[in-house]
Amino acid sequence: MIEKVSDLRLFKRIVELGSLSAAAGDMGISPGSASLRLAAMERSIGATLFRRTTRQMHLTPAGEEFLELASNVLNDLAAFDEHISREKRELSGVIKVTAPVDLGRNYIAPSLDRFVEGNPGISVDLVCTDRVADLTERGIDIAVRYGALMDSSLRIRRISSNKRIPVAAPGYIERMGMPEHPKDLAVHDCMLLSSLGDKNDSWTFVENSKALTQRVTGSRATNDGEVLRRWALEGKGIALKSAWDVAEDINYGRLVPLLISYCPPNVDLQLVFPPLARQPTKVRRLADHLVRELKILDKCLETISLAPHYLNKEASSQS
Repeated sequence: MIEKVSDLRLFKRIVELGSLSAAAGDMGISPGSASLRLAAMERSIGATLFRRTTRQMHLTPAGEEFLELASNVLNDLAAFDEHISREKRELSGVIKVTAPVDLGRNYIAPSLDRFVEGNPGISVDLVCTDRVADLTERGIDIAVRYGALMDSSLRIRRISSNKRIPVAAPGYIERMGMPEHPKDLAVHDCMLLSSLGDKNDSWTFVENSKALTQRVTGSRATNDGEVLRRWALEGKGIALKSAWDVAEDINYGRLVPLLISYCPPNVDLQLVFPPLARQPTKVRRLADHLVRELKILDKCLETISLAPHYLNKEASSQS
C-alpha cells in the first residue's frame, strides 16, 4: 500500500526525467534515498515498475498501469488544492450578523473574532438586539435566533437547545427566601426584560404537563439582558434568563437556579438565512464555524446539570 503522496510524485518524476538520480536531485533528496523509496513502492505493489539499464529506466507493463493510476491521483489532488485555494480567495467582503444581546456579547462576538482572524479578507457587522429584524430589508446574512419562526420562507439550521430559568444571587435568597412554586414569585422582586413598552411580566412554567402562567412584578425593568444579569448578580431580585447567559455564574455559585422542575421545555437555537437561491461561500463558511463553536453550549448546560432534553434522552438510552 502506497502511503505517501510524495512517493507517487517521485515515481512520476522518474518517468518524466528518465533517471532516478535526476528525479532525486529535482526533488531535493539523495539518489540512495530515492532508490530505497522506489524499492519500497515495488515491494508494496508486488511488482517491478522499471526495467533498469546502465543509462535509462523503462516502464514495465505494471509500471505503465501504475503511472496512469499515479497521474490520476496527483491530478485529482491538484484539482482539489485549486478548489480550496479558490474558496479561500472568495472569502472577502462584509458579512452582516444579528443575534440576541447577551448571546451576541458572550458567544457570537468572540466567535466572529476568531473567524476574522483566520480569514483576513472578511469583515463582520454584528447587530446585537433582542428585536426580530427583517433579514432581507436589513441586508442581514445570518441571524442567530431562538424558537419557532413565523416566516416559513426563511432557511434555518439548528444549532442546539436552550432553557430559560429564573435566577437570583445567594444573598437575595438568604434575605427573601427560596421560592418553591411559581406562585411564590408573586411576593418576590422579579426584574423584567422590557421591549417597546411590553414589560413581559407573565412568566410561563409547566406543572403536570400543563402550561402555568405566573404574573410577576418588580422594582426594575430593562431592555438590556446584560443589565438584568448584573442586577441579579448584585442581589436586586430574580431575573428570568437564558441558561447559557448565566451558566458560568451558576457554576461558580454567583447565581442560584430556581424552580428548575417547573421550567418549560427547551427552545431551539438556530441560524436563520434569507431565502436566497444560493448561499455565498463566505456566509456558508461562517455558518459552519458558528455551528461548530456554539455546539459547546450544550456542554455548558451539562456543567450546571441543565443538559438539553435530547442529551438526557441519549443518556437514558445508554444506561
